Amino acid sequence: MTPFTMEYTLTRRQRLRVELVPWLPAIAGTIGFSVGAAYLTYAASAWFLMLLALPVVMYRGLFLFAFDLIVGGGRAVAVHVTEEAMMVDSAGQRQRLPLEGILQVFRSNDLWTVLHLDGTVLIIPAAAITSEQVAFLRVFAHRTIRAARAEVEAPLTSES
Repeated sequence: MTPFTMEYTLTRRQRLRVELVPWLPAIAGTIGFSVGAAYLTYAASAWFLMLLALPVVMYRGLFLFAFDLIVGGGRAVAVHVTEEAMMVDSAGQRQRLPLEGILQVFRSNDLWTVLHLDGTVLIIPAAAITSEQVAFLRVFAHRTIRAARAEVEAPLTSES
């Protein structure tokens, strides 16, 4: 298949689906810490109110993400796929993902999800990608899985 390019905009809901999950432990910790600080402020001293600034300092990325989501909303994404890599441009950042590192390509509802070995999760709206492009990406996912299986099975067969 020849190289192709996709340009699309992720909605707030689609961004939440991917970008919120890594922040869940921080959210739980922030809520618990804030409730504890509020209780200490009520029960002991108003000086404990200053503790509410600590989660903002410790998890500033979470608060920046929430601000960006509320103010900015959607995010424009451009994906250029060549013979050996995907170039993903989003929010002023460019990331190069080798096609050989694609682990999985699957669809859920109206979104395609591409999982990469380096931990990157790429969400693509179904309307932005064709079935031929999905098939092209899936070929690399199958190759990666076969290579991983061969790597695991090779030491097992040499020990026998």
